[in-house]
Amino acid sequence: MRFSDPAYGEFEIADGVLLDAIKARAVQRLKGISQYGTWQFILPSVKSSRFDHSVGVCFLLRHLGASVEEQFAGLVHDISHTAFSHVVDYIYNQQDTQEHHEELLQHILINSDIPKIAEKNGIKPDLLMDIQLFPLLEKPVPDLCADRLDYFFRDSVLIGVNKPEDIRMFMQHLAVKDNEIVVDDAAVARKMALGFIECVKKFWGSPTQAASYQILADAIKSALEAKIISEEDFLLTDQQLYSKMMNSKDLEVTSKLEMLKPGFFAVNSPQDYDFFAKTKARHIDPKVLQNGELKRLSRMDGDYEKEMTKLVASVSQGYYVKVFQG
Repeated sequence: MRFSDPAYGEFEIADGVLLDAIKARAVQRLKGISQYGTWQFILPSVKSSRFDHSVGVCFLLRHLGASVEEQFAGLVHDISHTAFSHVVDYIYNQQDTQEHHEELLQHILINSDIPKIAEKNGIKPDLLMDIQLFPLLEKPVPDLCADRLDYFFRDSVLIGVNKPEDIRMFMQHLAVKDNEIVVDDAAVARKMALGFIECVKKFWGSPTQAASYQILADAIKSALEAKIISEEDFLLTDQQLYSKMMNSKDLEVTSKLEMLKPGFFAVNSPQDYDFFAKTKARHIDPKVLQNGELKRLSRMDGDYEKEMTKLVASVSQGYYVKVFQG
């Protein structure tokens, strides 16, 4: 099966077990879940789905020499994502951690077609329920992992922070030591880390993201209260859930949805604001491999440490957002 990716270009997946996982209903559903929540309305030219991300994670894991089991885990690690991805975290007051989908993973996995596919191919389904068993796939912040790297690589290309040739260069300098992803060149690690910061500022950690996620979450809350939708509907696709809410003609719901369109943006304006909103403070601090030893980039580069610390503190405080619609 061939894929064309904005970050990695053309690549192929040929392993039978991985192809079976890609074809699974639970994985195919992810084609209808945008990677970007509300950005699909605000910046429709930036397109990527949870399916694209999952396949990209699998590709990265293969590039890093991960086992087929870990590549399989990479393909299915996001099957519990709800419609609009992390927007639903705002309903459960998990804006800071954005881990609601992880709490659902075991339940969704057990009740999906994945266990049968795994067993048919000699993979124990129980392995897939403990993501900590796959250290190249997932690691806590601020370490590198395939999940974190894939969304950084693809998003940075799509929003113009990096070019595909930058991604190819980054990948050439990734290495695995003691079951963790590291970088073998300090200058490359710095370029990656600064690019990640730029993505936080422009995209993942911006006032626009925080405000738009909160507005869509409020629309979903209103729809729940009016019994237009139920929590079970969170496992629909984005378009299915959106249509259900919009077709309700409930002004409390539709007026919020109609705010989210091209031209929408928000700024932090503590003196004149519409509401308070938060988003996750993402960051990386790569480990750099030099002369057989690992050192954090922040310990090697004081300027980067200051910039990283300042950004995390700023995003963590949240925003008093003023919303504009161009």
